[in-house]
Amino acid sequence: MGRAGADLVFVGSGSPAHARQFQERQAPGIAVFADPSLRTYRSLGLKRGVAATLGPRSVLAGARSTLRGHVQTRVQGDPWQQGGLFAVAPGGEILFAQRNADAADRPRLDEALRAASRWYAAKRRAS
Repeated sequence: MGRAGADLVFVGSGSPAHARQFQERQAPGIAVFADPSLRTYRSLGLKRGVAATLGPRSVLAGARSTLRGHVQTRVQGDPWQQGGLFAVAPGGEILFAQRNADAADRPRLDEALRAASRWYAAKRRAS
């Protein structure tokens, strides 16, 4: 458990093999799960669509990223599924929700951590 009283978890739309590969390369020591059925994404109200992946804002962000030396590799999972960032309390209460509008959105990590920290601090005060 981290300083904010939270654990980090990734959920991807690829296969379990993709999840293991991502964990090994990008997130050692962090839980990574696969949901190729996209049930988790649907239950959280996350957007899915070609326009969200290939729309002007996403294409521009991709071009900027490429110019900075970050090259897109092979897509694993559903290329049209947009992601998000959630801070979820152990009982399932959503403390912070960011549902990406398109592929150009970046995670608002500071906001998610503040929400988790506030929840954790309130729990500690209550006990």
